[in-house]
Amino acid sequence: MLVHFELTHLPILKNWVVDEDLLFQFSAHGFTFPLTEKQFIDYQKEHPERQFYLAYLESNLPYAFGEIIPQDEHSVRIARLLVGGKKNRGKGLGLQLVHELLTEIKQQNKANHVDLYVLEKNNVAIRCYEKAGFTFTKDKPFMLSHKNQDYPVLKMTKFLMK
Repeated sequence: MLVHFELTHLPILKNWVVDEDLLFQFSAHGFTFPLTEKQFIDYQKEHPERQFYLAYLESNLPYAFGEIIPQDEHSVRIARLLVGGKKNRGKGLGLQLVHELLTEIKQQNKANHVDLYVLEKNNVAIRCYEKAGFTFTKDKPFMLSHKNQDYPVLKMTKFLMK
């Protein structure tokens, strides 16, 4: 189940994002470590069209975070995907999150495709996205730098069935 992320949920996310390396992997340069309420307030003021979500298991335990970003009238992007807590990783919950976000997109938008960006060496995430039906585009990778190291970023797309 997805719920709109509220600032009252921030302690959950802060418990999941334990260091700046994980924050970079999940957020690139969108936020700085440690996460603060001010960062979220400023981000949402700057990007009011973007929506954050927290995903819950049937047991009402939060397990993941994600963002839906409208791009144009035909496409959206999902971003900042994070399965929270090491104990929740490796259980297929990333795929569950992606499916829940895709369902939300279909309900809320008229998009015919969904894009996402992934670090080239994030093989776990890439396998998850491929299982969800995403494929690599022919777009040239771009580079992000973190701690004096460059990371190629790849674009993936999924076309939605109407």
